[in-house]
Amino acid sequence: MSTPTATPPPPAAPPQPFPEESAGKIAKIAHLIGRGDILQLLDDVRNKLLGNAFHVQDMAMEFAKNHTLSDASDDIDNAVQAVSGTWGGRAAAQFTTYSDHVGKALGDQQDVVGRMSGILSEIAGCVIQTYSKAIEFIGTCAVELGKLGYKTIIAAITAAIPIVDIFTSKDVIDAVVDAFANLVTAINGLFAQAVTTLGDFRKQATDLVQSNTDFPDIPEMPGNSGMDNEKQWRIDPTAAPE
Repeated sequence: MSTPTATPPPPAAPPQPFPEESAGKIAKIAHLIGRGDILQLLDDVRNKLLGNAFHVQDMAMEFAKNHTLSDASDDIDNAVQAVSGTWGGRAAAQFTTYSDHVGKALGDQQDVVGRMSGILSEIAGCVIQTYSKAIEFIGTCAVELGKLGYKTIIAAITAAIPIVDIFTSKDVIDAVVDAFANLVTAINGLFAQAVTTLGDFRKQATDLVQSNTDFPDIPEMPGNSGMDNEKQWRIDPTAAPE
């Protein structure tokens, strides 16, 4: 009747460090041309995506390591073993039957805890994967800007008189705008895909918690069972004391 403890899910692969250098170059150009949306995008990838991934992963591990239900089941099992072979009578029979029902309820609840831990682990994996793709897109944008030359970009944006000619400067700025557009499109598409995936996980979790079948209540002690009446217990006279 002992209820197994939920097996901790394997941790998601550790994410790569945030590309501070690449993001810093992008942010500097974005600031010069007044692209607050690019700055916010970089901040979301650095703080919200990565921070949420670790938070959800910690929640998954806490669910998996919870021993409360397993310990409660072991306590009941030990109580059954303690009276078995020594105590009999109507109360003892009722207690054994009742303990089986409680053990089954605890087992079903432990299964729910394990499944919830699995869902949370998948959510963490999804967020970390989204973060990994996002920093890949940041790197691609930084490479595209690097091809133009950061000094050339800054000069084209800040110089009162273009250092080469107005058409060359316009081409440089247009190329920067295109690189930013590609970054926004790629990461927004990535976020949209992640939201859909996370929505599916959320529905699974909600259905799991709301299901009375999957998470049954501990049964109440039946009335007139005799378990709380010492007169309903009988000691076996053949039982040898330890």
